[in-house]
Amino acid sequence: MKKIILFFTIIALSFSCSCDSNNSNNNNNNSFTNSMDYEFTITINGEVHKVKGNTTNGIPVNMSSPPNHYINNRCDISSGGISKTVFLLLSDITESNYVSGQNIQCTISLPSQSIGINQANVTLNGPYFSALYTSLGAISSLGFSATSGIISNASTLNILPITITDLGTTSSNPNSPIYNFGETVKGNYSGTIYLASQVNSSGINYNIPVQLSIDFKALRIY
Repeated sequence: MKKIILFFTIIALSFSCSCDSNNSNNNNNNSFTNSMDYEFTITINGEVHKVKGNTTNGIPVNMSSPPNHYINNRCDISSGGISKTVFLLLSDITESNYVSGQNIQCTISLPSQSIGINQANVTLNGPYFSALYTSLGAISSLGFSATSGIISNASTLNILPITITDLGTTSSNPNSPIYNFGETVKGNYSGTIYLASQVNSSGINYNIPVQLSIDFKALRIY
């Protein structure tokens, strides 16, 4: 009888170890090859919108990825050749990487990427900005200007001097879509932008000041 009990005990232990091994292999297959912190903070007239997280809790980028590894609220920079685009998105306040603020989106298009000041095309949109324009009596379709007054040259609109302080390091994609992330690209801006209140025969009057600061540590998807 003791031999029979011992036999079944050995079988149960063997099965348990096998399951643990399979679970471990599955976890390894679905895990990231490294861990990387990322974050962004966008402050508008003193209101802070912030996302902060780590890649081990999910990939905060717009890409095909295992469902259990995709996480809302983006903070990444992708390559279009010489140009680079930073995507900062807060769309889900229930996510683990949410810190504060409301639904907001900021896209920063850098014509090139270099340490120092980069004249970038910046798009600010999302529900928060729509409500902001309405509350200030501004015309949302006209974007913003970095200087106040009558503007007649549209090429100067939506341009901000983004300071890049760190170019980060290359990320690799050895087991698509799992990334081995390099160091983040770091940049910032702080100043006053102006929204438009009216259009007249001379041009567009950008006379509504908004205090804006942007700070990011974005994951490199290249």
